[in-house]
Amino acid sequence: MKEMEIQIIQECMQQQRINLKEFTTQYELESGKFEAALRSINCLLETNLVIDEKQVFVSEKDREKCYRYLKGSRIKLNAYFDVFNRRNLLYLHLIFSELDLNLQELADLLLVSKNTALADIKRLKKELEAKEIYVKYSRKTGYYLFGSEFHLRNELLNVLKLLLTKPYGRYLLLDTGYIQQNELLLLRNRLINIQQKARITFTEESIEELPILLSLLIKRAQRYKQNWHLPFEKYDLSNTKEYPIYMDIFRGFEELNDYDRLYMVIQILSATFVETNHDVFENSEVNIENAIDHFVTFLEDDCVMQFKNREELKSKLLLHLRPAVFRCLLNVNIRNPLTHVLRQEYRMLYSKINEGVPIIEAEAGCRFPEEEIAFIAMIVISSMQGVNQTEKQKTFSAMVLCRSGMSISKMLLETLKQLFPNIKFIGAYAISEVAKSSVKPDFLFTTVPIHSEVTTFLIPPFLDKRAKEEIKQKVNLAINQDVKKKTKELYSFLDDLFPDGHKGDAIERIERFYQKDQEELEVQENYFQLDQKNFSYSHADNWEEVFQQAFDALKNRESITADYIKEVHRIFQQDYQYMMIAPCTYLPHAKPEYGVLRPDYQITLLKQPVHLPNGDHMKMMIALAPSVENQHVEWLLKMNHVLLTDDVLKKQKEVSSAEAFYQLLTYAFEHNDYFKEVSEC
Repeated sequence: MKEMEIQIIQECMQQQRINLKEFTTQYELESGKFEAALRSINCLLETNLVIDEKQVFVSEKDREKCYRYLKGSRIKLNAYFDVFNRRNLLYLHLIFSELDLNLQELADLLLVSKNTALADIKRLKKELEAKEIYVKYSRKTGYYLFGSEFHLRNELLNVLKLLLTKPYGRYLLLDTGYIQQNELLLLRNRLINIQQKARITFTEESIEELPILLSLLIKRAQRYKQNWHLPFEKYDLSNTKEYPIYMDIFRGFEELNDYDRLYMVIQILSATFVETNHDVFENSEVNIENAIDHFVTFLEDDCVMQFKNREELKSKLLLHLRPAVFRCLLNVNIRNPLTHVLRQEYRMLYSKINEGVPIIEAEAGCRFPEEEIAFIAMIVISSMQGVNQTEKQKTFSAMVLCRSGMSISKMLLETLKQLFPNIKFIGAYAISEVAKSSVKPDFLFTTVPIHSEVTTFLIPPFLDKRAKEEIKQKVNLAINQDVKKKTKELYSFLDDLFPDGHKGDAIERIERFYQKDQEELEVQENYFQLDQKNFSYSHADNWEEVFQQAFDALKNRESITADYIKEVHRIFQQDYQYMMIAPCTYLPHAKPEYGVLRPDYQITLLKQPVHLPNGDHMKMMIALAPSVENQHVEWLLKMNHVLLTDDVLKKQKEVSSAEAFYQLLTYAFEHNDYFKEVSEC
């Protein structure tokens, strides 16, 4: 095989996708020669590497074939290791080596000079000290690690998880001899087999990752012969009926003590699940279910969020949080590539959800890292997105394929449902589940490259504004270029007309269907824009009078019923102290089903404050008729933020008319930097 073809194969091992322009520029290669080399590789290795939109997408199946070729030809996976890989390999060499490691030996293992190896050691030493792990040196034994075994194993897991974020991670561990294929297969099969007995289902990502983690934890346990212990007592897992089922995974592995096995069982329980039996978690002092219930109540009451299915939301949170607690106990972070994106795209919602997370943390006895909080936010937001979506006739069907946890899959699924109302989304699946499915959809939306006869779209795990536009264009193009799909779409469009033979109507619809300039879909009215008619400045003698004024305005606009007013009055009278959203500002409201005819609000600012039953002052009331579709949530979060700013608090005291107050808040909404990124979501 030519040198260029080997370089392409090595690049396929390193990347999820190869950018044609970048690769040909780097190697000073003509695109025609690159395409010829790609055809040669496909012929020799029976791969399916094709150029699509000036990129080559590499599936896991093709990457496996590339690795087998390199291994069979005794060609190194890496000609050199970058700083990221050297850092992680250095830790593995130190924790697993049974020999004395001097500087030259470490340099040889890392494929660098002694000076570079020494710089790497110093960098690692500084990083690990913050985790109470120390890199020591003696003339007799060379370099070695010192610290509690619990911390050492936690860092081992973090190193492995970092490596496994890379496409080549597993192959690098195989290539360096730290894991063996036969042992991985044994552990993988045992994990698959316990699923039915333990009444759990791992995500595909967990099934791929856990055998590697367990294999290296076993390797460490067999090397470390001293006594050690776990520094937490809340969970008595060993006395659960499921514990022996998990212990069976380690059958035949010698020199493991009780703490070694318990630590690995906790690692299994900290994995991501599609579904799980909660019995194994019950033998503890922690009541996560109760904390989740309080958390959801906080979102409903403080944020006025509406959820399609409250119990389903709680179940999804429980499914994620039970393992999350164990991850926190082990100080092992889950990978969430969408953390930063989510914070930017849903800034206001994320902030409010984050405000409620301590309710769960207090019960769990741990602090969740940002990655875990982002997953919690994704579960909540995707449950909001699914509210009150009317079921229209669907022309096409589709599946969503995602290797990541269920939180990412669920959020991606709900986003795609909103983008394509004419597509029936069957659900989110692991890649291995598609082959077993009897359903053949029209489209596959996947976050990892796959080969399929079905029309497939490769998409990122999170769709920002640009990605949404791109995928909409691609789907429309796929329909327009496929005669069968175009025919199916047209037939669905006219289906209800065929039985009655309405020829004239059919012709009219065809003409509308093929119009070049199709009308844009009607945009849902935004009821929560600031409008002067929704502001009032008045006098009242007591809170009852303010209440009547504010809700009469909503009733006069035919936004609510008299029953809704009665229900809100009852709730506010009972729970008003929990409805304060800013100093002396209250938000009386109830759920839409009690009599909201259309979403609306009325902001009443008082000339003089009135007293509430407990003696507190009220200067402003925001009467709310919430939206079933949660339109009001982000508006309320913005309002809450604006009303707490020093500028508004100061100028509000100078307001003397409804118009002046409207102008004050309008200016604050338009000129607050906090909202700039949110407005583009």
